[in-house]
Order: sequence, then C-alpha cells, then structure tokens
Amino acid sequence: MLVQVTLENVLSFKEETTFSMVGVNSDLNHFNHLAVNQAGKGRSLLPISAIYGANASGKSNLIKAINFAKDLIVDGTRGIQAIPISAFKLSDAHKKPSKFQFIFTYQENLYSYGFKLNRNQIFEEWLYVTPKGKKREVLGFERITNENKITDVKYGVTLKGKNPKYKQFLDFIAQGTRPNQLFLTEALDRNVQTIKPVIDWFRNVLTIIPAESSYQGLELGILSSQEFTNFLRDFLKFADTGIDSIGTEEIEFNFDSILPDIPENMREEILQEMIKSGENSVSMIESHLGKRYLLIKTEAGQLSLIQLRTQHRDDQGVLIDFFMEEESEGTQRLINLIPILFILQENPEKVIFLDELDRRLHPLLSRKFVEMALQCRISNSQSQLIFTTHDTNLLDLELLRKDEIWFVEKNQQGVSHLYSLAEFKINPDAKIEKGYFNGRFGAIPFFGDLRNLGWLNCQPDLAEKININNEKD
Repeated sequence: MLVQVTLENVLSFKEETTFSMVGVNSDLNHFNHLAVNQAGKGRSLLPISAIYGANASGKSNLIKAINFAKDLIVDGTRGIQAIPISAFKLSDAHKKPSKFQFIFTYQENLYSYGFKLNRNQIFEEWLYVTPKGKKREVLGFERITNENKITDVKYGVTLKGKNPKYKQFLDFIAQGTRPNQLFLTEALDRNVQTIKPVIDWFRNVLTIIPAESSYQGLELGILSSQEFTNFLRDFLKFADTGIDSIGTEEIEFNFDSILPDIPENMREEILQEMIKSGENSVSMIESHLGKRYLLIKTEAGQLSLIQLRTQHRDDQGVLIDFFMEEESEGTQRLINLIPILFILQENPEKVIFLDELDRRLHPLLSRKFVEMALQCRISNSQSQLIFTTHDTNLLDLELLRKDEIWFVEKNQQGVSHLYSLAEFKINPDAKIEKGYFNGRFGAIPFFGDLRNLGWLNCQPDLAEKININNEKD
C-alpha cells in the first residue's frame, strides 16, 4: 500500500509537497475504511482518496510526476540520453535537482525509496527497509554521484550480506552505473534479487491510468475470463447503458482491410513476431489514431483479429451487435473504467492512480463507481484507488472521510500546493460541497472582471449587473 509520496521541484510543485494515505485514527467516521496498522503500529492506511482542484491547478501534474518516476525506475535510461524530468520553470528552481520519495508497504515490509536528479544525472538515491515485525528501519543502500559524475554507494547488511565477495560484486555494479541511471534499476538488471520487491511494487502494484487512456487488457480479459466478462456485463446493465451483453468476435486478419495505411516495414515486423510466437499467442497493436487491435495466432498458424462487440435488444427482443465505436463516449469510458473495480475485487495488493474519474460520466454514475470501489475490496485488502475529479457530488462525508479528500491549489506564482480536508476544523454534518463552492477550502477557480474580456455589447449598466451577480455567485 502507498503510505505517502513526496515531490519537490517537479512540474508545478516547486516546494516539497507530500501526498499521504495515512488515516487519522481519531476520526471515527467510516472507521471501517481504515487498513489498521498497515503502515506500522498505530498508523492505518486509507483505501481511497479524491483529489480536487481548479483546471490547471496541478492535479494531473501529481499523477504525471508519479508516472515519470515509475517509468524511470522500471525502464531506466539508455546510453547518455537526457533524463526527461520536468522541473518547475517559473523561477530559478529549474537549476536545482528535483526530488522524489515513496514510502510504501509490500509483502509485509515497509520501504522508503527516493532520489534527487536533474536532466543530466542522479545526485542522490536511497533505500531503507523496515522488515516485518521490526520497529526500526535499516539501510538498504545510499548512493551519491558527485558533480564529476563519480558514483559512491554504501550498502546495508540486508543488501550486501556477510560475504565480502558479494560486496565486491555490488561495488562493481556501482562503478558501472551510469550517472543518468538509478542504482536500483541497474542492480536488478545485474540480478541483485534483494531489491526485486521494490522494483516489483513499481512495476506490478503501482498503476497509472491517464485521463484519455483505455484498458489495454479489455479484449483479452473477455476472451480468457468468463468471470471478468460477467462482471463487466452486469455493471453495464446496472448502469442503464442499454447494453445487454458484451463479448468478442474473431475474424480473419487482413492488413489491407484493417490497417491499410500501416508502413510495410511495420507489417513485416508484426508478422515476424507472430510467426515466432507459439499457438494461441496474442499480440496487441495500436494504430496512429489510437485504435487497438488484438491479434491471435490460431492452432492452424493463421492470424485472427479479436474485436469487441456489445449487444442491445431491438423492439422484438432480438440481440443486435454493435461496434465499440457505435457506443456513446460515456459508455466507452465506463467500459474502460469497470476493469478497475474488478482488479480491486480480485487483486489484494494494487495502488491505482486514476486521472479524471468523472470524465464523460454522469455525477450519479461516478458516485456509484466510488461506492462500488469501496465495496469491491476483499477482506484485508491492501489495494487503493486514488483519483482526481471535479465532481463535487462526491464531496460528502457520508461517502468519504475527511482524510480521503484532498485539494490542489495553484498560487499567483504558478506553484501548486496540496492539502487535505482533515486540516480544516469542520462539523461532522457540514455540507462540504457547499463549503467548497463558497471557497472555504480553496482549490477553486477565481474569475476576473467579465467586462475586461470586451465581449459584452450590452449597455454599461447591464454589464455592471452581470458582473455583480457573478461576484455574488
């Protein structure tokens, strides 16, 4: 589970900023939400969090920053390429290193991992571990790379063990670690299994879902799991989409009819990969327009295309096939979101960041989605859902705890600040949505004088009335 993530000098986050999933144990509202003592004795973690803020306040930047760190850790860098970090640009902060730190639990251990970097090199990197049942954290490693790009790494006993030869091996890895490469990533590439759980958490547990993304495993999930298909179908019927069932259709694949504009070299590459693969192997390809195609190699060695189909009943009760593109954008969005609920139900350890939950969804549907996300979690689940939204319908203490609601606000200098509703003294029966619209908690847009736009051709006194009414609202 994610305990907290700290950013500094990244995108619009100039100053050190911490987003925390640690619950306030004294808050008895929805106490059943808490994963008690999951971050150590007396520190309970939350299963869900909603992040609010005006447009361009920094909500998406938080998710983008976390996604950057995940990519750097999991994929690393190549050769002498620049590290694609985006520092804060509106002051001289961009000349200083950026900082990332993640504290999380995985396989019953507590990890603290972080690094400082700029586009040219990693300056610092550290890993500490609090083993299961222990109170004190122990050193995994500390890495420093100086301005001359010479790397020095210190190791804890948990990493180097007691064999002097293994320390020599680690020193060899440290010397071979490029200034623009994380030691954590390099060590795993050299088969240092001790740090594998850390990489596994970033690769397999931490999941980033951008606002415009689609669920890549949708067709394959329907093809391989009847349980997943039933879950998807039942929620679509429950949501009153008009869809009676959902499934896949297998057709013979032909480049000229399906992907006529794909370059010849890409055709050949795809064909060669499928020829090398075994029977019933699958491959996902994507067109330049973002449309996905799932290819499967049959037992006869032929390529088939798996296409998603929804079914609606006509006025005679007969099921009629629809292409995915024929469904509304809201229904398509919902189809790509529902797998999140299935993952939360089936996977006991997942941390999902979702940008713009309410995108193209009716407010009642986004609320029901959050309710289901809380209900879908299995007993003793360590999964979490963190999402950004503008849907004030969810600002309700009957749905969420105070510490599960966060705000992002950007000041006049373009600096984003992150804070929790738990920092405010409010009554248990307070109307959070109303208070938010009234600006009590910040993180809302503030408009200038409407007359300055020069769009109003009406009489001056009418323009004055419009502006006065706008200020009252």
